[in-house]
Amino acid sequence: MLDAVVGAVIMVVATTSLLYSIDVAEKAFDQAGRYPLNSDEKEVLRGVGLDGNEADLFWRQNIQNLPREVRSND
Repeated sequence: MLDAVVGAVIMVVATTSLLYSIDVAEKAFDQAGRYPLNSDEKEVLRGVGLDGNEADLFWRQNIQNLPREVRSND
């Protein structure tokens, strides 16, 4: 009997942990691209020929404004 209770508690903790990890991952994907460019990212954009102002403009127009959801074309 005690084994069944311990097993049930383990299952509840495992399920709760899984659901929490999915929630954290969804929040991370939702926030992707909303932070300002760091120095490494600006350096990459400079490497392809964009200066500081062009890099910020590129980030605002192409990355920050991307849709946050994936939709099918059906």
